[in-house]
Amino acid sequence: MTERRLRIAILGGRGIPANYSGFDTLIEELSARLVSRHGMDVTVYCRRHCYDERPREHRGVRCVYLRAVRGKGLESIWHTSRSVLHAMWRRFDVAFVVDPANAPFAWPLRMLGTPTVFHTDGLGWMRSKWSGPARRYYRWVEGFCARTATALVTDARAMQRYYETTWGRESTCLAYGSESQGGVSLQALDRFGLSPRGYYLCVARLEPENNTDLIVREHLASGVQRPLVVVGGARYRSAWHDRLFALACDRVKFVGGVYEPALLNGLYANCRAYLHGHEVGGTNPGLLRAMAHGAPVLAVDCEFNREVAADGGRWFGKEPGACAALLRQCDGDDALLAELGNNAKARAAVAYRWDDVADGYAELFRNVVQKRLTR
Repeated sequence: MTERRLRIAILGGRGIPANYSGFDTLIEELSARLVSRHGMDVTVYCRRHCYDERPREHRGVRCVYLRAVRGKGLESIWHTSRSVLHAMWRRFDVAFVVDPANAPFAWPLRMLGTPTVFHTDGLGWMRSKWSGPARRYYRWVEGFCARTATALVTDARAMQRYYETTWGRESTCLAYGSESQGGVSLQALDRFGLSPRGYYLCVARLEPENNTDLIVREHLASGVQRPLVVVGGARYRSAWHDRLFALACDRVKFVGGVYEPALLNGLYANCRAYLHGHEVGGTNPGLLRAMAHGAPVLAVDCEFNREVAADGGRWFGKEPGACAALLRQCDGDDALLAELGNNAKARAAVAYRWDDVADGYAELFRNVVQKRLTR
C-alpha cells in the first residue's frame, strides 16, 4: 500500500517565484523540493499584485493568487486572512505559515483541526521601522504564536535558545540553503561601472534595523577609495531614506533592487567584501548567498551573524569608527580577504544546503501529521 501524499499549504509570504524577500526564497526552494524529493502536494498562496504572470503551477507547486490590500503592516495580515479562508475547506494536512504576526489570523485553521507550523522569523518587536503600537503587537503575537502553534521552526540556534528561555517552547531549528538559481553574470558590473574585487557590497532592504546608514557612514569615514555598492529598495519612503540617499557620491552608489538572479550573484561573487548590517533576524538568506559565492563577510557583531559566518567573517560594533577601522584593516590585506572568502564558501556548502533544509521540513510535517493521527 502506497503512502498517501501529504497536502501542504504555505501561507504568509508574497508567493513564488520569489521576487522580494528571504521568506519568499525559502517558500520557493522548500515547496519545490517537498514536491520533487518527497512527493508532497503543495499549494502556495501568492499576492496577486506581485505578479504580472500568474501560472497555475511553478516548479510543480500549485499557486493560488489572491488580492491584498496594499499598505505597510496591513498587507501581510490581510492576505493571510484571505488565504486562511480559502484554505479552511480544502483539507490540508499541514499549514506552514511564515511570520508570527500572522498567528491570530491563522487560528481558524487550528480550530478546524489543521496543524499549523510557524516559522518564527526574527525578533520583529525589535525592528526600528515599527512604531510603539506595532512593536507591542509584535511582542504580544510572538508569545501568542509560541503558545498556540502546533510546531515552531527557528532558523538559528540562537533563535531556538531565545524561544526556549523566553517562552518555554521547543522548536525545530531549520535554517536556509545558500544555493541560488540563475548562474553568475558580469553584466551588473558593466551596468554599474565596477571591476572585479574593486568594490564593497551591501545588499539589504533599506530599513533602519539593517544598519545600512551605519555602513554607509562608516565607509565614508574610513577613507577607503573602493566604492560601496548598496543594492536594495525602499517600499515606503521616509525621512530616514531621504537622509540615507543624500549620502550618495562617487564612493557610495545606491543602485536600487537587482532582482535578476545571475546579475545579483555576479555582484556577490566579485565584490571585495560583503558588508552585512542585519542583527535581529536570525539567519539571513542574503548573507548565506554572499557566502556561497565566496564573498568575505564583514558583519555587525551579534550572535546570529557569528553563528552563520563563523570563520568566514570579521565583526564590527555599532560604535562610531568600528566599521571604518575594520574596513581600513581589510582593504589592503588580500591574503586575509582570500582566507575569509574561502572559509565562507566552504561553510555555506556544508552547513546550508536546500536539500537538507527540505528534508528537515518534510520530516517535521510527517511527524506533526502522525501525532495528530495517533491522538
